[in-house]
Parts: sequence; structure tokens; C-alpha cells
Amino acid sequence: MLALAVVAVGVAVLYFLGTDLLGTAPTEEGSTEASTESSGASTGASPQGAEPASAPPARSVAEREAARAVGTIVTDQFTAEIDNLGGGVTSFRITGDPRFTDEEGNPLDVLSTSTPGHPRRGYDPLERYESLRMQLGGANVPDDAVWELEQVSEREVRLRWSGDGLRIVRSFLAGEGRYQLWHTVEVRNTADYERTVRLELEVWHWVEREDESGGFFASRSAAISSGVCVHGEETERKDRDKLTDDGEHGYGNGDVHVAAVENVYFVQALAAETGSPAARCALWAQNRPAGDPVGTLFRTRLLYGWEALAPGASQTYRTLGYFGPKDPDALQLAGHRLPEMIDLGFFALIASQFARVLTLIHEYIPNWGLAIILLTLVLRLLLFPLTNLSFSSMAKMRRLKPEMERINELYKDDAEKKGAATMELYRKHKINPLAGCLPSLVQLPVWWALYTSLSTNIELYHMPFYGWLTDLSAPDPYYVLPLALGVLMHLQQRLSPTSMDPTQAKMMLYFMPVMITGFMLFLPSGLCLYMLTNSALGIAQMRLNEHRLQREVEAAGPIQAAATEDEEELEEGPDDGSDGNKRRPRRKRRVRRGRA
Repeated sequence: MLALAVVAVGVAVLYFLGTDLLGTAPTEEGSTEASTESSGASTGASPQGAEPASAPPARSVAEREAARAVGTIVTDQFTAEIDNLGGGVTSFRITGDPRFTDEEGNPLDVLSTSTPGHPRRGYDPLERYESLRMQLGGANVPDDAVWELEQVSEREVRLRWSGDGLRIVRSFLAGEGRYQLWHTVEVRNTADYERTVRLELEVWHWVEREDESGGFFASRSAAISSGVCVHGEETERKDRDKLTDDGEHGYGNGDVHVAAVENVYFVQALAAETGSPAARCALWAQNRPAGDPVGTLFRTRLLYGWEALAPGASQTYRTLGYFGPKDPDALQLAGHRLPEMIDLGFFALIASQFARVLTLIHEYIPNWGLAIILLTLVLRLLLFPLTNLSFSSMAKMRRLKPEMERINELYKDDAEKKGAATMELYRKHKINPLAGCLPSLVQLPVWWALYTSLSTNIELYHMPFYGWLTDLSAPDPYYVLPLALGVLMHLQQRLSPTSMDPTQAKMMLYFMPVMITGFMLFLPSGLCLYMLTNSALGIAQMRLNEHRLQREVEAAGPIQAAATEDEEELEEGPDDGSDGNKRRPRRKRRVRRGRA
């Protein structure tokens, strides 16, 4: 079906354009200073568009290593490690789901930056790139500070530091929900004068170019990352190019709920406590090394407002950290606007319902591939009245193909007369040419929503179908599904009637299937399975309509050839000279109009 093919091309092209088209369109704020309130007293605050400045460590590397201590938080879902040197989370491994493993089969570490104890990509010898690392504006907390670490329990680690007239106590506590890590900071003024401070928390993410690449057609890789800020009623997303070209972006005016860095399937998010939103959030990224980068370093900061502390007074901040997959149930349980981390695009309401239905089907059919096939079948049945109208119109047009070919040949050099003859043919046989396209346009939101739902569904991550399809979130390794889809689309084009000239029709017959196959080579196999099933069901419905129409034709008789001349009934007077007002005989006279 031509309309379905056009929709498929549009969906695929939009998919490759990246997350800016799939999500809420961010407002252009240019390069925004995220922390204009900061003063020179805050040594932890970084200048805009630059990596946080760090003074050379006062201690030697050997001294720091000797002072290193690591606390561990263990739950059924994850194992987290906290370092007393950087004062942040150095590792967050998912242990409760066998899907989430690395290439060696070990539990997947959500954090992608590295510290000396965890030699991964994006190595940082000064522990500056630790997620949930804090800065304290208005205070002098040195970069090489060594925190006092206490393993309170299996689920809690506590850090303490005193200096510059302040005492800071931090608690890392596993939440009740999956992938939750609550971070509590108490700042007490031990000086004999008033202090003004502001807490800043940050998360870091490193992604390499080779992981972001999606293949020959530059398809959108699941590793492509972006910074996210949820403030007020808005959700802002900025990808690598936007952040590296425009510098740091700041959002919010005392109404910030979430600051995060994400890719398609995973997110590191900081959420302010309900009822106490943060003041600002800041998104930043830098290509490294400059000139010929091999990767990009992302940073997202959550900035609370300035607080005045009288002597002996204290201020407590409580922040929810979510480190893990974009699991709808886990994000919903966490609350704090975290469900908005799942980017379902413009038709998010419809797409979320498709995800729910797919999960419901999977409860009864424990194979995600079969669940996708069944969901596609259910959708075809629900949309049957619309698709049936489209296919019925196309089937009628197919019966007129000999007449349309005759018109094309007769008026091959006169487009205006050819169009008029074609419309007359449609009128005579009561065919609305838009009936084949309008139902497809009405269904476009549904198709697009299902497409985006499948492309972001964490439930398909590393889930097998049958045989060689071991991961529905990854491309087909042997290209079987894309090639089969190309064959079906070629067949669909052959069965679809067309009023285009032979050259255009031939291009659609061959170019369209080849282009769609090329797109699907590098898209998740779950999406390709949906497209393949939908095309097969479309062809079956098309053949069913043609069979039904053929039976009606056999009962009604053959179609008469289209006339190329119009007939009019003209009244002409008698030849005997009698009065013209008398009743005159009527006879038909053929009048050539010079058109069909």
C-alpha cells in the first residue's frame, strides 16, 4: 500500500533525526548562565561552558591512596560504592535483572566515568567525575578533601567533613524502590558569624563516538546521550551538539524538579524532594580531545538556593538519586516527575498505552516477539474500519487499471486532459481517490506512537525472540527481517493501484522497498518485526478485499469502458417550419468536447 509505505518512510526519517523531534521541543535559551548567583567564594562552582576548575591536590597520590576508603550499599537490585576521596558514587551495578550485563557477562555498571579504583573509560585521577559528588557554594571545601567514611549498615553509608567553620554530614541510603539512592546533606555552621551557602549536586556521563555510531545510514544509536531538566511544567532535552556548540544551559527559577543525563534506555537523575524544588539546573557537555574527539563528557548539575545560616544553625537537603533503566514501573514508583525521563514523543499519551498493552499481553505470552506480533494484530483489528475503507477504494481502483492505462496512453502528452479523464473515470464509478489516503493519515498518530513506544521500551532490552534474534532492542545481526520486509513492501507496491506515469511507478516499485530495507538494517529488530507483521497483515487484507470485490463484479457484470465523449440531449425544432413553441421531438446528439 503506497500510503503505508510513505508513512513508514516518514517514521523512519523522523527516527533518524534524533531526540529533538521525538521529545518535547526545547525552548531556545542559547547559552544560559546556570549559576549567576555564585560568587568567588564558591571554589566548587565551575565557570560557564568549562570543566570545573580544580586546584592541584595538596596531598601526594600515595597519601591519597593510603587514605582511600570505600563504602558499599547492597540491595536486591543494585550494588553501589561510595569513595571517601571524591565523596561521590564510583560504581552502581545492577544485580537484580539478568538482562543488564556488560560484554563480559558481569552486572552492568550504570556509571560510565571512572576513578582510580574502577579503571573504565573516561578515567579521572582526581575523582572529580563521580556522580552525586557535591559542591558547596560559599564555602571552601578543597578538591582533595578526605571524607570520614562510616559504613552504617548494608544499606547506608555516611560521610563527614569539618573545616572552614562548617560541619557537613552526608548520608547515602538505599530507597525502598528499585534503583533509588537517597542522598541527605546536613550543613551546620560552627563559626561565630553568619554563613551563606548553596548546595550543588552533579552527575557525570562519558560516551564514545564508536558507541554512538549507528551504521551506514547513521541510524540513531541507543547510546546517544542528552541532558535533561524538568522545571515547572516543562521538560528540556539537549543533545550533544546543542550542549557542545552553545555551552552550558541553565533552566529554572526556583521550580526545578529533576536534573539528569540519559541515553535511550538508562538514566542518572537527581530529583529534589517533593514540595522543595531546587533553584536551577545546568546542562553541559564537552568533546574530548579537542579537534578530533573520541567521545563526549556530559555533566548535569542540580543547584539549590542560597541559605543563610546563623551561628550554630543547620540546613538539611534531601535528594533522590535514580540510577538505572528507564523502567516505567520503577520510575512511577519513584515519583518526583521521574516518569518524564521516558521520551515517547509528541504522541506520548498513545505510546504509553501501547506499552501498557504490550506488557499486559506479555503476562500471558512470555515471549516479547510474539507479544509484538499479537499487539500488531490487535491494532489492525481495531483499525479495521479505517483500513478496510482504504483497501476497498484501492481494490476498486485496481479493477480500473486497464482503463487508467488507456487514459495514460491516450493523453500521455497532455497532463491536464489526463487528469480530467481520470477524475471523470472516478466519478462514473463512484470512487473517491482520497479514500485510500485519508484513513492512513488518520492512523498516522497511532503508527507513530507505536513506533516510538517500541523504540524506547526497556522491556525489549536484551530480550530474545527465536533463533538468531537474541536481542529485540538491537538490529537483526543477519538482516533477515529487513530483507523480508523489503520483499513484502515490493509485493505490496505491485498489488497497489497507481495513477502515476510508468517511470514514477517503477521508482516506487523498486526504490521504496530498497530504501525501507536500508533503514531497517540498523534499527531494533523489535521495530522491524512490527513493520514486517504489519505489512503481511496489510497484504492479506488487500487480497481479501479484492476477492470480495471480484465476487461483486461477477454478480453485477463487467465494467463498461469509460467514454471519451460526453452525450447531451439537445432539443431541435422540426424541419417542416412549424411553430417552434410546439412540442418538438427529442433526440440525442453527440457533441465532441475535446476532453475526456
